[in-house]
Amino acid sequence: MQPEELFQAAQARAAQMDVRRQGMAAALERLRADASALFARIPEPPLYKRADDPAQKAAEALLPEAEKVLAMAFAVTSEPEAPAAAHGIRAAVQAHAEALCHTVSGRLTEAETSWRKALELERAAHPTRSLMSAPPAPPPVFNKATGQSRYDPREAPHAKVKLVCPNTGCKRIGDYDFTPSHAYHRYVCPACNTPFMAYFGELRSLEVEALSSSNRYHFTVDELGGSSARIDFEEASGAEFPAARKDLLAFLYTEARELKVVVNATNGKLMWISPAASCFLATAAFGEGAPELVAFRAFRDEVLRRHGLGRAFIRGYYRHGPGLAEWVVRHPRVRTGVRGVLTLVHRGLKRSGHT
Repeated sequence: MQPEELFQAAQARAAQMDVRRQGMAAALERLRADASALFARIPEPPLYKRADDPAQKAAEALLPEAEKVLAMAFAVTSEPEAPAAAHGIRAAVQAHAEALCHTVSGRLTEAETSWRKALELERAAHPTRSLMSAPPAPPPVFNKATGQSRYDPREAPHAKVKLVCPNTGCKRIGDYDFTPSHAYHRYVCPACNTPFMAYFGELRSLEVEALSSSNRYHFTVDELGGSSARIDFEEASGAEFPAARKDLLAFLYTEARELKVVVNATNGKLMWISPAASCFLATAAFGEGAPELVAFRAFRDEVLRRHGLGRAFIRGYYRHGPGLAEWVVRHPRVRTGVRGVLTLVHRGLKRSGHT
């Protein structure tokens, strides 16, 4: 297959797509995720021809997916409001698709050239690169004009990212500096003056396992210092967390080492961690282990989660519920009033069968 044939097929497919219906931001995020998944599977072209080459077979198997992602890229970049990032992704996908076509057809010299070009375009297109800023160029260690030498410890590159304070009752968003050569950073929130910890890494893979009343997340990340790590937890709010390979993630912990929020510094999305068994206000009103909690959790899982408005309510509740519950516990009269209201709600749930 010639690359032009694949490009024409992708353009014809793009003409049938309507990216405006889902919105440019959602379409771009989908394109970025699908392109990253494709890039991770593309094989290096073989160095010489041989029978039953596994790289050639892998490239042939990827052609349909490459056409699909390229079609999406053509559709997104055909819109006038398409940002520069979309055009960068399209160029990288197109170069990789060209390399795949050459590999399948045995044009190994052309495949090698296209593949190396695609890698450069892929790196340039990833938005994490824009977060990094190199220090200013230092003067030469040896000055030829004066003959003087000096010791020059080069300053490490640094980046500025937006993080949110994970401490209950604050949750202020601010700009923070970090050094990419270190995975762990300790910060102090300027708003509440409370310390917190951040663990940075580039996403390698993300698996989400749907459970009855929560999702179990399995993150595999490459530490910026060089090693890899796996982070697993359950999260009950049902919130979506868009992320793609090589996105820069920050896992934010309180000083008590409790994971509270995950921030995707590449696309600005975040996910608050809500424990699977959390029912904040009811727990504050009735106490942990109270039988009323069973009815409230059943109503959450069997009714609210099945509807968009219900899921939106759950996300808001899990974000603001912990702080509200702490305030209720500190005010006995308020706690009594909340208990009374929730008792009436519980009776209604019992009559409806949510017990």
